[in-house]
Amino acid sequence: MTQLTQEQQAMQAAIRKKAMIWGIVLGLIVAGLAWWLLGSQGTAIRGGGAVLGGFAAGFATLRKSMSSGASDARCGACNAAFSISRSDRVEEVIGSEPKEKREEQDDASTEVTTWVEDKVAVKETYTCTSCGDETTKEFEITRRRDEETSVEPAPVVKAAKKADKKSNSSKSSKPPNKKK
Repeated sequence: MTQLTQEQQAMQAAIRKKAMIWGIVLGLIVAGLAWWLLGSQGTAIRGGGAVLGGFAAGFATLRKSMSSGASDARCGACNAAFSISRSDRVEEVIGSEPKEKREEQDDASTEVTTWVEDKVAVKETYTCTSCGDETTKEFEITRRRDEETSVEPAPVVKAAKKADKKSNSSKSSKPPNKKK
């Protein structure tokens, strides 16, 4: 392999770091699952299975993530390794729409969340540090802004209905007159 510049070495180190983090995380998850799944086995078998499973999953994730990151950082024009970097990013708001979400609460009140959702067109430019080749990617994203949450109280029962119920219940509580 040819000698890498400092910028290329920094990019390689960043890709390696990200791959190692994902490898360790996935390895620990698989090790925990293996330990749990081998619960009826002896401690040595559980430990060995967890270590082997975690190591295999972590190593496979590390290799896959490294090769994926390295291929994304390889220039298509000159085939230079770790030479592609983002040189520009332009965002343009192409539309906005007010949104609202209502959620009933246990106490019959309503939680209301309102926000403005922006539709944003993004144009990213990537440049090769070796040959200067430029590539652009265009895509759209949505973004929330001005989010506010409030609670609408539960509806109040009218006082007149309550008074009616009280008067009806007081009349029925008297015993009826009995004729002899």
